[in-house]
Amino acid sequence: MNIENYLYYIMYALVYLLLATAMKYILNFKSSSHYSADDQIADGNMAVGLRRSGAQLGLAIAMIGVMSGSSSPDIIKDLINTVTYGLVAMAFMLLSLLVIDKAMLPSVDNTAELKKGNLAIGMVEFGTMVMTGLLAYASIKGDEGGVLSSLVYFIAGQITLILLVLLYEKVLARKTNPVACVTAGNLSAGIYLSGKIIAYGLILQSAIAGNGAGLSAADAFIEFIVAAAAGMILLYVFEILIDLVIITSTNVNDIIVKDQTVAAVQLSVSKIGMALILGMAIL
Repeated sequence: MNIENYLYYIMYALVYLLLATAMKYILNFKSSSHYSADDQIADGNMAVGLRRSGAQLGLAIAMIGVMSGSSSPDIIKDLINTVTYGLVAMAFMLLSLLVIDKAMLPSVDNTAELKKGNLAIGMVEFGTMVMTGLLAYASIKGDEGGVLSSLVYFIAGQITLILLVLLYEKVLARKTNPVACVTAGNLSAGIYLSGKIIAYGLILQSAIAGNGAGLSAADAFIEFIVAAAAGMILLYVFEILIDLVIITSTNVNDIIVKDQTVAAVQLSVSKIGMALILGMAIL
């Protein structure tokens, strides 16, 4: 690797550092009417820490999408493009926080719950931020039409994710209602839902990144829907198998109702691993 490549990677790292710092202050401002985030984290409030760490990890994942794009031989132009798409990724992260507040957990004030140390809410926000980074990564990396194209792909992914979570809550998990359990502070429900959101994000990332170049808008939309639907169905089937052969001493309902956090972690990580494999199949 020559010295020029090293300089590019150092530049990317510095841009990420600046954006992560800006993200920190924006999140601090968002919560300032409820608490000082820095004080809460210093005092050991893990829920607040999960929101911030999820945002920073998600931003880093999105920045990989920026780095994966074609670079310009003009380092100044490349720096401008990197900052531009980094700011786009930041906007996606903040938009996603609004989505989770209004669409996924509409009956609760997330920021107030984080101040109380509600780890279930913190876990869901962590998962949502990581998922947002995955969608931003695919939207920016797969982009051929500029910022507008990235925005369209990102919004499509967010809408699809919301519909999938609502479908799961209203149809597939009516007995346990994990969203209501998260609102009540059930940590296992938060871990489980966070893992599901990240797994869904991996599938949608692959559906976006696998969209063929040169397709018309209608064909690209149909290809995205088909790939996303196929991935989700397979993920659901394999989740049932994981529940049968890996989590043999309990089941999803008991994990949530009885707040079995260890089993929730194992199930969620297994599901994320399966989503990684299925995502490669979609690509």
